[in-house]
Amino acid sequence: MKMNEEGRAYHDEPALLDLVRKFEDMVKCGDEAFFDLDELEGLIEHYMEHRETRRARAALNYASKLYPGNLNLKLRQAQILANNGQTVKAVPILKELLALDPLNEEVHLTLGSVYSHMTEHKLAIQHYKKAMLLADQETRRDIRVDIALEFENLGAWKEAVANLKEALVEDPLNETAVYELAFCFERTGQYKQAAAFYTQYLEDEPYSFAAWYSLGNALQHCGRQAKAIDAYDFAIAIEDSFGPAYHQKAEALVSMERYADALQTYQETLNFESASPATHCYMGECLERMGDLDQATTYYKASLELDPAFPDAFIGLGVLADLKGNLQEACAQFERAINLEPKQADYYLLLATAQKKMGENERAEQLYAQGLSLDIAHEELWIERIDNMQAIEAHDQALKIANFGLEHLPESSGIRYRQFISHYALKQFAKAFDYLEHLLTHYFDGAEELLNLLPALANDARFVDRYKRYKP
Repeated sequence: MKMNEEGRAYHDEPALLDLVRKFEDMVKCGDEAFFDLDELEGLIEHYMEHRETRRARAALNYASKLYPGNLNLKLRQAQILANNGQTVKAVPILKELLALDPLNEEVHLTLGSVYSHMTEHKLAIQHYKKAMLLADQETRRDIRVDIALEFENLGAWKEAVANLKEALVEDPLNETAVYELAFCFERTGQYKQAAAFYTQYLEDEPYSFAAWYSLGNALQHCGRQAKAIDAYDFAIAIEDSFGPAYHQKAEALVSMERYADALQTYQETLNFESASPATHCYMGECLERMGDLDQATTYYKASLELDPAFPDAFIGLGVLADLKGNLQEACAQFERAINLEPKQADYYLLLATAQKKMGENERAEQLYAQGLSLDIAHEELWIERIDNMQAIEAHDQALKIANFGLEHLPESSGIRYRQFISHYALKQFAKAFDYLEHLLTHYFDGAEELLNLLPALANDARFVDRYKRYKP
């Protein structure tokens, strides 16, 4: 009998509970009782599965007295050490066991797990592959996923995907493999490939809610929101309490500006999961976009009742105050959010823009700079920062900021058109209109925004002539 074949008779059987009671009564009374090796193995496995390390060790010590030198108990000793974070002590024991029984599947699996926790992923893969050669079909399916996870840890996405696909060949309903494949596709930005894979997979497994959900995510990243919603609906039809599908569906609906539908979808989640601060905030945002500011306020406040330190709720209240023209209140709410999450560049953008509306341009400049120190490639921060300087006619400073911004965002038409505005305002007309011709040639779509920023251009024949000439 191999080491890994013992102890299985009591696995998940009612008799195990009687065995546990017998052992714990013995320990409590300080007595000694006879247990055969199979019973003790069952006890040790039970305690390990329930993370009761102290009791597992007690059962092991008692078993070692009764059956000294038993190899299978050595394996359990190593597993207990590993489960307790003592991986360095476990490795020599496992290597000793392999020297005695090099074809032992469970020892290879345990070594694979131990090396994984030690971040020795290549060694983990080696032992998992050896275990694969020894394992039965059912166990191989799980080992395939273990190997894939190690490749993921190494950033070897191609190898991870290959193993996950093989796992699905062996077990088409392996949900872990379905989700891990989605993760691999996402990390490599292969959303089109993901959509194609799951579409094909669902032809054979049309009732896999995990695959429908993963297909929805892939389609959503591809900008195919309507198709993504259809995929989420299929996932929900199969598993009607699967929260992530509802939340992603609602997000897709928001991106399509279907705010009432998104609000209803969020409300549906409350039928099977507790309300969270985030869900209340999302619902508040939907109501805000629908123009129901009072009801939106109710939801943002409800979010703070659940979590008084939830920054997005303060952001929502700040946006509502801004929409109502109460800029002082808006700034106070944005500042509360920043105090809670000081590394969120978007929060600085909101606070700075509110300060700009109040005419506090110097303070706004400081806040825009702070936001960019957190996210140097944040285009909206650059644009609003330039606008702030242009609002006080500080066009030389605006041009310096624009040049700096283009070092990080060289294709930003918004920044480039603002360069034209400052050159124009400084009456550097030759330079401004030479620059404009380049903009109209390469970034014509920004010309409409330019007219909104500088309406006087509509009466400037130099602009009108060039605009008509370059208009597609």
